[in-house]
Amino acid sequence: MKVIYKDLKKNEIKLKPENLDDIWHLYNIIEKGDLVRAITFRTAEEKPGDMLRSKKLEKKPMKLGIRVEDISFHDFSDRLRIHGVIEEGPQDHGSYHTLNIDTKMRDGITIVKDEWKPHYLERIEEAVRSSKRPSVIFISLDDESATIAILRESGIQKIANIESHKSGKMYNEESRKSQDYYAEIISTVKNLQKNDNLPIVVVGPGFHKDNLVKYGKEKAPELFKNIILCGTSSAGVNGIQEAINIGTIGKIIADKRVVYETKLVEKLLQEIPKNGLATYGKKEVKNALSMGAVEILLIADSIVRTEEGEELLRLARKNSSKFVIVNTSHEAGKKLEGLGGVGAILRFKI
Repeated sequence: MKVIYKDLKKNEIKLKPENLDDIWHLYNIIEKGDLVRAITFRTAEEKPGDMLRSKKLEKKPMKLGIRVEDISFHDFSDRLRIHGVIEEGPQDHGSYHTLNIDTKMRDGITIVKDEWKPHYLERIEEAVRSSKRPSVIFISLDDESATIAILRESGIQKIANIESHKSGKMYNEESRKSQDYYAEIISTVKNLQKNDNLPIVVVGPGFHKDNLVKYGKEKAPELFKNIILCGTSSAGVNGIQEAINIGTIGKIIADKRVVYETKLVEKLLQEIPKNGLATYGKKEVKNALSMGAVEILLIADSIVRTEEGEELLRLARKNSSKFVIVNTSHEAGKKLEGLGGVGAILRFKI
C-alpha cells in the first residue's frame, strides 16, 4: 500500500493499492457512511441543445465522491466494489454509482471518515510495511538459461542468471549437464529462500520447467513442496512479467492470506478441547484481554465493525495484544463465526 496523502485534521487519507492484499485491507477499512473519492467511468450528461444520437453514449472518466452504502469483496476477487450515492463530482448528485477499485488504477482512492480509529491506521501501517517485503521467488527458464528473481512491490529484482551450457553432444553428457544446470538453480534458490518460506513460481516455455520441478522434488522435496508451475511463451524477465500479467500472483497472495488465517484458527480449535492456551466468545475473550492474557485476538470481519468489536480491539491495543481480522468468506472464517466470531490465543492460562 502506498500512502499518497494523509490529513487527519480533515480525516482524509489517500491510498493506492499495489497488490491483492491491499484490496483486502481496503475492504476492512472502508465502511458504510464513509465518503470515498476516485476516478471512475460514467456516461456524461448531454448539454441542452445537443442533438439526439442513435448510438449509445460513451462513458467518460471523471472524479466522483460517493457516500458508501455497500462494499463487496468476495472470494478474493481482484477488485473492490463500492456502491453509494454521488455527493461530489461534475454531475448526477444524488444518483447511485459503483466504484470499481483494483491494483491497476492509476490514481489512488481517497477515504474520508468521521473518525479514523486506531485499528484502521494500524492496518494501513501494516500494509505499507508489508509492501517492502519480498513476496514471491521466480524461476524463469528455458534450455539455455534460467533467471532467478524476487518480486517486490517496487518491481522485479533479478538475483541471478544461470547458463545451461548445453553442447548438443552425446546424450549422456547432455543429460549430466542438464542435472548440473538444475542443481545450480536449486542451490541458488535455497540460499535465497533461507527462512522466509516464500512461494516459488517456475515459469517458461517447453518442458524444462517441468523437468526442473521433477528433479527438485527428488533432490530438495521441502523446497519444491508447494511449487507453482506456469507456462509462458518466453523465459527470463519477460516470462516473469507474462506470468504476473495473467494473474498468477493474485492467486498466490490470496492463498497466502487464507493459509495464514487458517493456521491461526486451527491452532485455536486445537487448544480449546484440551483446555489449553485459548478461549472464545465475546465475554470470555474480553475478560482475557482485560487480564493481559491474550497473545493474538482473532476477530471475524462481521464483528469488527460493531461496538463490541471496537471494544475488543481497543482492549487489544491497550494490552499490546496482536489482532487478526479473519475473512468470513473462507472456511476458517466460517469456523470462527461458529464460535461467536471471536477467539483468542493466550500467553498464559487463566
